[in-house]
Amino acid sequence: MGGFKQAIRRIGGGLRWFHRDQRGAAMLEYALIFAAVAIPILALFGKLFDILADYFGMIAFFVSWPFI
Repeated sequence: MGGFKQAIRRIGGGLRWFHRDQRGAAMLEYALIFAAVAIPILALFGKLFDILADYFGMIAFFVSWPFI
């Protein structure tokens, strides 16, 4: 049973060190900000592409009419 407690202490000490370590915090914050900006822009581009495709499809349809 003593080996189990020692293993738990060793794991707990590693987790405490990981919690105190701040080396990747700035990079993670920048990645979250980038994602918060990039995801709506990508959705906007997708919607804009659909609108433009419909618009040019409509133009192609009207241009193909022989009696205009």
